[in-house]
Amino acid sequence: MAHLRKRYLTSLIERSLRFSPIVAVFGHRQVGKTTLCEQIGGSYITLDQSESLNLGLHSPTTLLNVINNSKDKGPLVIDECQMAPPLFPAMKEWVRTHKKPGQLLLTGSVRFSSRKAIRESLTGRTINWELLPMCLSESHSAPLPHSIPILLDSKGFEADLKSSAYFTQASYEVALYRGGLPGIFAVRDAVVRKQRFETQIETLLERDLRLLIQTSLDYRTLRNLLGILAARQTLPLDLSEISRAARISVPALRRLISALEAMFILRLVETEGNRRKPVLFFEDQGEASHLSGDRPDLLYHMTRFLFSNIRQQWVYRPDLEISLFQYRNRGGAFVPLALRSPRGLLGLIPMLNETPGRHELASASSFIMSYPGARCIFTHLGKSDRMIGDAMRILPISSLV
Repeated sequence: MAHLRKRYLTSLIERSLRFSPIVAVFGHRQVGKTTLCEQIGGSYITLDQSESLNLGLHSPTTLLNVINNSKDKGPLVIDECQMAPPLFPAMKEWVRTHKKPGQLLLTGSVRFSSRKAIRESLTGRTINWELLPMCLSESHSAPLPHSIPILLDSKGFEADLKSSAYFTQASYEVALYRGGLPGIFAVRDAVVRKQRFETQIETLLERDLRLLIQTSLDYRTLRNLLGILAARQTLPLDLSEISRAARISVPALRRLISALEAMFILRLVETEGNRRKPVLFFEDQGEASHLSGDRPDLLYHMTRFLFSNIRQQWVYRPDLEISLFQYRNRGGAFVPLALRSPRGLLGLIPMLNETPGRHELASASSFIMSYPGARCIFTHLGKSDRMIGDAMRILPISSLV
């Protein structure tokens, strides 16, 4: 079953528990946090249950005493702990007097930093990790790919990269339209899968969102906003345009987008060049496809596929210190995904053909001129792999994921 597949984050969590009393795992609802933490932890408590939530709200120390009373090995897992803010000062006091590492393993579908009381209690006392939706390699139980680190480290830019055996046209489409949430993408019945997405979206908007902000907007308006945002992935964030389409004021829209990002629904990516509006992506592309419907824009699909299937290579290797941005300028140069690391800069330009056209070449040249030492990959759904000069390479998507 999909939810029993080994997750790339496991080793980082286990390592952190060896020297920190509290480790937290964040991520989109249904991304697999509970299953992962149950496999690593000992006793398990979820604040989705009213009895446990009541303890977390009104008697948090009683709840934490499970650590002393339990015979289970491993940390106490507290699931969806952001629902009980009073629990966090109690945890702060607990680890002050109980300094043993590996006591608590927390999960949350909302960033703790988005809630002031939680943020102030746990600052400096916990190690935080984010669990991303399953990428193609993880869903096929393959090792974590390392093509991006290799390309950044390759002095000659000609490193030998093999095509992934699990990348096919069918698996590509599954990744785009089913996404990487284990409890949803493995459902084969399209009707049931659609209902799962709808139920999840309702929970996100009717419960989780209202933990973060007060809004009088009804569910239909919020659901419509998500659809509008999903259709605008990869594009600069034009708040005025979105405001008109969604019929939501710009100030309210700013608050909503910030909350949706805190809930791991959206990810804002900075833009560099001389056009500086940030770009948004959805964390789960299956959810985005469900919200926006089918679109005949093949470059849009390739870009969002790459976003959701290469990030794991550096998010789960934090020592690489890689950050993601987009490059745009007013002359039309456009590199949809660009990576910065101490090793250098790498631009990724999806293209429909296996040979770059004039616009792709101009975009790559502008990017390379703007960042000394930068290099560019033109990537496609075919099989061609060849160099163009010293700083440009044509490479199949199958060799990147």
